[in-house]
Amino acid sequence: MRPIPAPRNPDALPMPEGDSRDWVTHPGAKQAKRYALVPCHVRHAQLNLGKGATLLDAVAQAVEENGADGACVILDGVTLSEMSYVMPDGPADDVHAAWYSETHQADSVTLDHATASVGIKDGAWFLHTHAMWSGDGMGHLLNDLCIVADDITVSAWLIFGARLEVELDPETQFPLFQPKPRPTDAPSNAALLTIRPHEDLRGTLEIVCGEAGLPDAQIHGLGSLIGAGFHDASPMATPLSEVLLLDGCQIRDGVCTGLPLACVDPKGALYQGDLAKGDGAVLVTFEMLVVAD
Repeated sequence: MRPIPAPRNPDALPMPEGDSRDWVTHPGAKQAKRYALVPCHVRHAQLNLGKGATLLDAVAQAVEENGADGACVILDGVTLSEMSYVMPDGPADDVHAAWYSETHQADSVTLDHATASVGIKDGAWFLHTHAMWSGDGMGHLLNDLCIVADDITVSAWLIFGARLEVELDPETQFPLFQPKPRPTDAPSNAALLTIRPHEDLRGTLEIVCGEAGLPDAQIHGLGSLIGAGFHDASPMATPLSEVLLLDGCQIRDGVCTGLPLACVDPKGALYQGDLAKGDGAVLVTFEMLVVAD
């Protein structure tokens, strides 16, 4: 584990009470638009993943066979005969505010909860996946190094009319998914969303759902936070984390009535609860699919 940089303000309060900008400084100029939103059409589907394929190939093949532009795939219950993953970590250079740990490996792991954002990088299918396993394990999967152990059917939201595409982000200098419009004749019933650093996750979701005309919706996704405060659990003070949204994330009458999520910090400590409004600043990015109810 590499060191986490000290706050730029020596009197900074710990997160989540403090100012996230005291704890994390990204190298590029702050972008004017703090979130990106693209309306889309989604269809719920069951996807078959084949034994022996990499997780990347299995999911990509299933999405492509359905003619979708992308997908949000729920991988709960998938067993991996081989799994490679990384954890959040301190910066590895003088440019980035954070980075990934060395690669960890495990065999015969069943994912308790996992979500994959499916999009495009360099013209080919690409997955961004965060997962939980064995009660207290959590990390960012390296999908091309994870092998599906058995044939299995998983749940997915197939996306039409929008797609996540990897671009170099000028603010963070990370290659990140950004939502892009795609041609479709299907009516909009969802939105692809990414949120930029230091924006409050719960509060921004309410703003975005109002803009998108989605007053009642369920939310799926993953990202990272600079500390986290919960309504029903002890806070996470660590400014670096990987995050996975859990079942029950929803908007009702324009208000976020639940945002349960799990976070893992660089030491592998797991935090889980209903994120409080104003206590969840985005670290690098948060990517979500918001689906109308």
